[in-house]
Amino acid sequence: MISKQIPDAGGLPWVGQMPQMTQDPLQFLLGLARTHGPIARFTMFGKSFVLVSDSEYVREVLVTKANLFPKSSRDLAIMGPLLGYGLLTTNGAQHKKLRKLAQPAFHAKRITTYADAMTKLATSLTDEWRNGETRDINVEMLQLTMYIVSKTLFDTDRSAMSGMADQIGHAIHQLQEVADFDFTWYDLVPQWLPLRVNRQRQPARHMLDQIIEGMIAERRPDGSNAHVEDRGDLLSMLMLAEDENGERLTDDEVRDEAINLFVAGHETTSNALTWTWYLLSQHPHVADKLRAELDTVLAGRTPTLHDLANLPYTQQVIKESMRLYPPAWVLNGRQAAEDCTIGDYEIKQGQVIFIAPYVMHRLAHHFPNPDEFQPERFTPAMEEALPRYAYMPFGGGPRVCIGNSFAMMEAQLLLATIAQRFELQLDPAARVATQPMITLTTKYGLPMQIRARQHMTDPAEQRADPRPSVDEAELVLA
Repeated sequence: MISKQIPDAGGLPWVGQMPQMTQDPLQFLLGLARTHGPIARFTMFGKSFVLVSDSEYVREVLVTKANLFPKSSRDLAIMGPLLGYGLLTTNGAQHKKLRKLAQPAFHAKRITTYADAMTKLATSLTDEWRNGETRDINVEMLQLTMYIVSKTLFDTDRSAMSGMADQIGHAIHQLQEVADFDFTWYDLVPQWLPLRVNRQRQPARHMLDQIIEGMIAERRPDGSNAHVEDRGDLLSMLMLAEDENGERLTDDEVRDEAINLFVAGHETTSNALTWTWYLLSQHPHVADKLRAELDTVLAGRTPTLHDLANLPYTQQVIKESMRLYPPAWVLNGRQAAEDCTIGDYEIKQGQVIFIAPYVMHRLAHHFPNPDEFQPERFTPAMEEALPRYAYMPFGGGPRVCIGNSFAMMEAQLLLATIAQRFELQLDPAARVATQPMITLTTKYGLPMQIRARQHMTDPAEQRADPRPSVDEAELVLA
């Protein structure tokens, strides 16, 4: 059988589609799929890439032929030195080893113990909100998920983490800026050039290493595992995990895995929640339906893990938000290990494959009126009718996000905790735009006005902001 040739998007000589990809990667990739169909080739700086946007083709790359499509060597060369060599940044035997040893830390029995900490931290943070004030909800959600990942990963409470959180958050933000720059310019701009991004590489990574290595050393004072205590956090699990041969992770592997998990578990959930608050502010009928469910089920009390089964619409809101704004908007490139095919299309060894959940989630043949916010798309019957890889906010196959159940539990609990206490209204002066970096974040933040719900008696009501408001002045485990 003769393989088909992949449709080519054309472009400028050598430069290819780099200008379009740099200016607006979301619309460029989405336009590529809508114009050229389920598979298309494009070039950047003389290198060829293939965008796959058919659910069956995605299944081939991520599942049935996963061994033929490891993460691309270029992506790992960029991410490894920045984040360490953990689950996100390794291939082959090392990835399998890390996945096997880390998996018990994410078993349902383990992660359900974190539910209470999540709601307590959400309540503690929002107790500081004052009725009528305006806050950048992107910053608030980043701070909240920072505290949660610190508690669940390192068993560090909010008061102890406050100063360290700023350091870690700043370091991670710097590393993300570096990674974002490298994904475009890695092959052309040497790291020795005296650019700002190059100057911040080593200091940012060194700061993360120091903090996490200090935590590891504190738990292993004599250098052995004999006195390592299981504190119920993920760091304990990583330090104590061993395979059937008694092999454990080295301290360097524990450190790198912790950094990988911190990055993966921090901005992804915060961005999902930020975009959810934005969408709710633009669709009052959805917000009303959500709060009606919360009022009926919770009646003002803090949600528990067991409540999630009775909050189906809350879950649908989260899922639909992640359809429109998936935090992992594009997966790391997959690179063909040998000549092969995707469907009937010929793929040459070394070819890099792009899979973009942002694109998959906005295809009209899977999601009619794809740009509309409709949580009802994720009723059990509707979700069951979707092809397996039409919706993939957590990736798929052997490399599916190890913390997907953790993330869904966290997002639902935080949304339920906050939404029953507050209404968040978009500031009239807000500029809303996407910024696709490692995760899909907001370009200008997301200023929103805090409105304590009138029937709720909470600290925010009691500490009403004396300044005039802007208006007055003008688990279910997935």
